[in-house]
Amino acid sequence: MNKKEDSSIEEVENTSHETSDAGEVTEETSIPLTEYEKIKDDYLRLAAEFDNFKKRTEKEKENIGAASVAYFVNSLFPLIDNFEMAMDQKEVSKELETFNNLLNSVLEGLQVEEIGNVGDNFDPSIHEAVEHSGEGESQKIETILRKGYLFQGNLIRPAMVKVKSE
Repeated sequence: MNKKEDSSIEEVENTSHETSDAGEVTEETSIPLTEYEKIKDDYLRLAAEFDNFKKRTEKEKENIGAASVAYFVNSLFPLIDNFEMAMDQKEVSKELETFNNLLNSVLEGLQVEEIGNVGDNFDPSIHEAVEHSGEGESQKIETILRKGYLFQGNLIRPAMVKVKSE
């Protein structure tokens, strides 16, 4: 045999040893089925936990946005109340009416609703009674002293009312 044939035979023998070593490595890295099931279960739990985390953070972002708008509207209440008093005057200028309409359209755009109308049934969850008159079973709103407001269905200020029982 010459040198070329000897080296090629050695290469074949070396690769066969490497192949058998790789087979041994595969056998060493194989894990029992119960451990595999545990790892898979842990992975699925982690994936579900991450999904819940994403949903929770999205909901928190929405709540923070809603709370910010509610806080902003809450700071506008003195302005809104003053416009209400000004609009109740006998003579109201066109400019004042325009500003009041603009303010109302802004509140409407922010999904802020007025609550409390004269003649409605008294609801302590959305009305604040400051005076009560009459004797009877049913309680109706007699006078609205200060309007109340809802933001996206949540109360941000109760209506201050006088209640009359009939």
